Amino acid sequence: MRRRPQLLSAIKKFNSYCEKLEKLRRPDWNVTIPTRLPTDLSVLKNDPELLQDVWISTDDDIPQVAPRWMTDQLVRKGIKAVLKIARCHEERRRVGIEADNLCRWFGKELSSIEVAVRFARSKLFNTD
Repeated sequence: MRRRPQLLSAIKKFNSYCEKLEKLRRPDWNVTIPTRLPTDLSVLKNDPELLQDVWISTDDDIPQVAPRWMTDQLVRKGIKAVLKIARCHEERRRVGIEADNLCRWFGKELSSIEVAVRFARSKLFNTD
């Protein structure tokens, strides 16, 4: 398998993060730490821990509550609306920059035409 070294590297990195989280975790935080993944890829393929979302589930003694963005459609719509507004602000800035650039270009072109017309008039009517 071509991707085996990259996959093993990612698993080792994930496992090192799990170890760091275990060292940093305080019991009063009630945060579930993900379990380390096996480095044997054939075992990993059928590992049920791989498909669990540890950031949603909690310890057994604490009731499991999914985040509101997963359960409440209004929250999801609100998130989408905030993201859409942010994109609109970005686009407004981008369009403003483009308008400034067009005005600058048009001003340069207009002044070039004015210079050319004046030069042509002076050559045409100049009897020097």
